[in-house]
Amino acid sequence: MKISKKFLVGVAAAALAATGISAMNATSANAACDKPILIGAAMAGTGFMAPFDGPALETAKIAVSRLNKSGGIDGCKVVLKFVDTGTNPDKGQQIATQFVAEGAKLLLVTCDADINLKSAQVGEKAGVLVIAPCVGSTAMGPDNGLKLGYSLGSAVPGEAAIMAEYAYASLGKTATLFKDMSIAYTTSQCDSFAKRFKELGGTIKSTQEFNQTQAGALDKPVTAQVAAAKADAAGVIALCSYPGGGAEALGAIRAGGIKTPVISGFGMDGNFWAGAVPNLSNHYVVTYASVHGDDTNAKIRSILAAFKKATGSAAATSGLITGAASIEAFALAAKRAGSTDGKKLAAEMDKFSNEKLTAGPTSFTPSLHVNVSRPMAILKTTNGKTKLVKYAAAKKPTF
Repeated sequence: MKISKKFLVGVAAAALAATGISAMNATSANAACDKPILIGAAMAGTGFMAPFDGPALETAKIAVSRLNKSGGIDGCKVVLKFVDTGTNPDKGQQIATQFVAEGAKLLLVTCDADINLKSAQVGEKAGVLVIAPCVGSTAMGPDNGLKLGYSLGSAVPGEAAIMAEYAYASLGKTATLFKDMSIAYTTSQCDSFAKRFKELGGTIKSTQEFNQTQAGALDKPVTAQVAAAKADAAGVIALCSYPGGGAEALGAIRAGGIKTPVISGFGMDGNFWAGAVPNLSNHYVVTYASVHGDDTNAKIRSILAAFKKATGSAAATSGLITGAASIEAFALAAKRAGSTDGKKLAAEMDKFSNEKLTAGPTSFTPSLHVNVSRPMAILKTTNGKTKLVKYAAAKKPTF
């Protein structure tokens, strides 16, 4: 076959053009990755939020490692930096400000909307996406002025409705509320439980309020509250709290001779506080998953195994799965947006519909940045041993 000089020149020109285009793309990609994508974690390594933040932070690290092994985000390596807030909102604000100055594209903040608000506002003002792995309040989002703020947790409207629906169907038609007034999460949990329980036909006998200190201990004994609950003789007690004060309150209930079933939400998940109530029985928790070796979800078993390998210890609470899900959500939004700009990431996250993340099917809307219809695990503790009862979703999330 005869090949003309003109043809060869054309081929050469095309080859040079193609090489030039490839070089431009490579240069563009390299420019985009001159430095890694920074995730700044302003979370609690100490203080009363540490048992919730710490495990979620660890699985976030695991998820970042997995992400980098699969190519990172658009070929860019992801780096996660952590600084301990000590469960101090003001310190969290300072740390978040520093991360923003360093160019962070995602802020991970403490798993409580009251404690993380100042940190989250830093990200909001700077146009940086903010994720609280396991906040259970709709305050993590537009309700609290956070258009760029999200939680990968399951929120109180769903969690409390599951508590009420299971309690009414399986434990009793009358209830006493043990309501921790310390934070919005626990007060709204009892309020939502009561509303849903009454909708189902149940009766609230009384509401017993108590408080705990920021250090995580009862501010005063709950002797009078326990006596009132005993007089109620309700079919179930809804304990809306978190350790250590919540564990102390549960211990007081049992020490007062009340063997009534007690049901709680994620705040009372875990066995790290079990020593406060020896041989605990008849206690139910609605939470993210079971860390007791019997969860039915393969993704959860995988992340629990990775957590144990990384830390040398089994997980104490199931909220840790939301740390991995936070990184998965960030990466998915960045892939779809083709950007790590906060507003563009939020626009994609607002479109999430039953995305298959480690924490379960995850959905958001422009007005709701936390899940209320995701199935949650119902656990039961008998003689100090906790087992999965079943997964259930709220039939009617209660706002």
